[in-house]
Amino acid sequence: MAASTIEALDFAPKMIDIGKSYLLLGTDAWLIDSVTNPIRQRLKSKYDVDIVHIYGDDIKVAQLNDILDTLSIFSTQKLIILKNAEALGKKELAALASYVESPSDAQSLIIVTDKADFRTSGWKAIRNSSLFIKCDPPRSSFDLTKWLNVVLAQQNVQMDARARALFLSRTELDYASSFSVLQKIIILLGSRKTITQDDVGQALGTTRVGTMIDFYRALGNRDLPSILSTIERMLSSEWEALQIFFQMNKVFTIIHKILLLRHNHRTPQEIISKHLPELYDSQRKEFVQFAEKYSLHSFPDIYQILLDTDSSLKLSRATERTLLQLCAMRIMACR
Repeated sequence: MAASTIEALDFAPKMIDIGKSYLLLGTDAWLIDSVTNPIRQRLKSKYDVDIVHIYGDDIKVAQLNDILDTLSIFSTQKLIILKNAEALGKKELAALASYVESPSDAQSLIIVTDKADFRTSGWKAIRNSSLFIKCDPPRSSFDLTKWLNVVLAQQNVQMDARARALFLSRTELDYASSFSVLQKIIILLGSRKTITQDDVGQALGTTRVGTMIDFYRALGNRDLPSILSTIERMLSSEWEALQIFFQMNKVFTIIHKILLLRHNHRTPQEIISKHLPELYDSQRKEFVQFAEKYSLHSFPDIYQILLDTDSSLKLSRATERTLLQLCAMRIMACR
């Protein structure tokens, strides 16, 4: 097979057939499933293949050769799914590369790995003889936008511009989490085929992600009543106290970063365009505005309050609700 490289979101049913080898590189479980599930379903339906799961941190060369063997009278049409391939030993990797270079027409192979050194002969041979599919997690809202376009087409629904903007601004930078929210929206959609801003707002209003964004905005705007009520709501919705504290710490870390950049004469536009990759595009301007409500000289006190709260959550007998709300009140008093 000639070497070919695609992104997981570009994978299509026409790329599935018996006898092919697929190399999936990356750590995003949702993308990996989005490739392996259609392959498994298609080959099972069309060829009634036996499906064999093996793991690189467990398989030995003799067993691997037995599974890959196509000369035995007991050989059947198979789909072999090898996970944790990054943990293969040298002998096992060599055996795998040898097979992929001369595969059987009666079986397909999916190789899933977190990492691969393509300078080595084994991985280079596997890459050159497989369909190489990148399964990296999203790094920016651009990736999530492409994902949204693909999934909406698969689900045969549309999303209007305002709904799309709201969805992208209030969902987590994570394919699995965003897919869960989108499924909820589609259920609420009923027989309609176009998702509106109201549909997105209704679904996000009851999700963890929607609550988290509300929390960010309350902290950023120094809206103490909203902060306290959101902490109450989060604790009542099965958030762990340390999860809430982590989100609080994240907000102030980003605000501090923005204030340091402004102190070093970076313009708001430069900060938005170059220095906040951890945020969605639509959130960056909002966080720069949050930073205007805080002062750089207050951050030693803010960090001390956060440090005290971290210790108290682990050691104090006071309720978690009290500790988190007290933390927020003390920070809001810093000027």
